Amino acid sequence: MTLQSRYGSRQQFLDTFHIDKQMKYTVNADRCYFGTAPTMGMVNEAYGNKTAQEWLTAQLADLSEFSGARDKITARQIKQLADIIADDYHWLKVTEIMLFFRKFKRGEYGKFYGAVDPLTITTALREFLRDRNTAYFKHEQEEREAREAEDRRKWLEWKQRTALEAKDDQKGQKEKEQNE
Repeated sequence: MTLQSRYGSRQQFLDTFHIDKQMKYTVNADRCYFGTAPTMGMVNEAYGNKTAQEWLTAQLADLSEFSGARDKITARQIKQLADIIADDYHWLKVTEIMLFFRKFKRGEYGKFYGAVDPLTITTALREFLRDRNTAYFKHEQEEREAREAEDRRKWLEWKQRTALEAKDDQKGQKEKEQNE
């Protein structure tokens, strides 16, 4: 399924993942990490280069306003930061980026001192990636353990079934011998 068939036009995509939906979409961190939202690279490929950057611009401007810092991030800083994030982290899902901004707003990744600092944001993003990697490792471990438990269950069922079949075969053999 293409992004256009799933989300519609470029504007419909931007509306679907609008900043106003950040809190709604990031309630469940696992869904942000492991859900089906597109990556920023997919967004740019489907809707044209710089769509992810435009989307990020709104996220960054919102963070700047939210911060309460005296000196807000400049338009040039936002543009450069959006380019850096979209290019260097193109493999992140848009919901993961939304989750990052939510967590930043909660104070999990530092704060601004008087001015919204782009370096604070990129440093915080690297910290978020460590948390993300931990979540992915834990998720993969849980999936592996679930597969192993399922394999054990199937093996036990097979063992029981073959034991019953062997018992039935022995019973059938005894009956055959008795009838002869």
